[in-house]
Amino acid sequence: MHGKRISIEQVLVRLVLGHLFSPSVTITPWRLLATLAVPGLLLAGPVTTVPWNGHTGAVSFTYDDARPSQIPKLIPQLDSMKLKATFFISLTGTSGDFEKKKADWILAAKNGHELANHTRNHVPVPTDPAAAAIISDMATYLRAVDTIVQSVTFAYPGCGVNGKSGVGAENFVARGCGQDNYAWASQPPDWLTISGLLLNPSNVSSAVTLLNSAKSGNSWVVTVVHDVDNPAPDQYSITPADNKKMLDAAVSNALWVETFQNVAAYYRAHFVMDAATATANTGGWNLTWTSPNPKLPKRIPLRIKLAAATFGNSITVQQSGVTLPPESDGTYIIDFMKLSLSVRQGTVGIASRTVLPSRINPRLTKTGLDLDGVFGPVEVLVTDVRGARLFQGVVSNRIVPLPLPSEDLQGLLFLTLRDRNTGATVRTRVNATH
Repeated sequence: MHGKRISIEQVLVRLVLGHLFSPSVTITPWRLLATLAVPGLLLAGPVTTVPWNGHTGAVSFTYDDARPSQIPKLIPQLDSMKLKATFFISLTGTSGDFEKKKADWILAAKNGHELANHTRNHVPVPTDPAAAAIISDMATYLRAVDTIVQSVTFAYPGCGVNGKSGVGAENFVARGCGQDNYAWASQPPDWLTISGLLLNPSNVSSAVTLLNSAKSGNSWVVTVVHDVDNPAPDQYSITPADNKKMLDAAVSNALWVETFQNVAAYYRAHFVMDAATATANTGGWNLTWTSPNPKLPKRIPLRIKLAAATFGNSITVQQSGVTLPPESDGTYIIDFMKLSLSVRQGTVGIASRTVLPSRINPRLTKTGLDLDGVFGPVEVLVTDVRGARLFQGVVSNRIVPLPLPSEDLQGLLFLTLRDRNTGATVRTRVNATH
């Protein structure tokens, strides 16, 4: 049986009629919504995704070819500002040195940077169907580098957009070249030709202007750079000082600085999420939706608002049977890729989530360190008894990846965790000896 949709206006009409027929009973909007929570009833428009994860706009800084300057000069600059970027990797044809520095690149990926497909040999993408083999070849290579690399985004070598069927078979979004702003409320004309501003030593001011426009237009912008070195080695490279100007402009504009993959996934998912409807059942509502593309990342955290007009103010939100605490502003961070959400009515909402509790209980697992009790993204530093750094970066799913299998670790590990929002810090340790 198909659910019947009901608007807020219809809810209000029923509220008035109910009061007229039973004037001795005070019928509040919440009481009426509770009585309307019957199986099959659909309430339209109950979810709104917070634009750009709560920022004024978004920017993805992308750097191509795994150029020699990127590991020693660019990554430290980004990490010092706690900013994440995307690196479109080619193995040959560009003077890059990915395979020589593969261990460093894996560490960068584990620290939150994205490693993505730029073809193995930096060749122009041919027409379909020949494109498929070239795209899948590099995607397969990158996914084998480390499990943290999903390789679901692409950048066209030489900016030549071609072979989009082959590109789309492995990626949900792809970058070309150009200067465009992508407004929150509008889908891009083509997810496989997202424009990126190609920078050179003379147009860094254009990039700063573009970043300013992202804030004023509540939009997403993308930049493209080769090397970051002094002197700039080619016409599509810039100096570290000029790159810092861009990063500073993004921070001063309060933009969401995130990888091409993460911004595009959040952006694309919100069009589906904001169209989801709530199906009432006994005691609450269920929401289900469908992924818009089979190559979306395995997990997409979305910050959402739930309409009080639909659900009331006393609710419990769950995904896969796990209760999600509200954020301090009343929003919820859900995983879009779970494709469903349940809202239970008439219960007292649990307390706002504490990202970093005063006491945590880390434990070693086969996948790394599980920070039991931690919610949301935190900065983590892990060292051993000699002071050697085993991990430093941002962890958003409470699992800290470590460079060695857990069975090869010995002695005490020391952890420092910092809440990115409040600056609160917690230190603890775990015994890695079995």
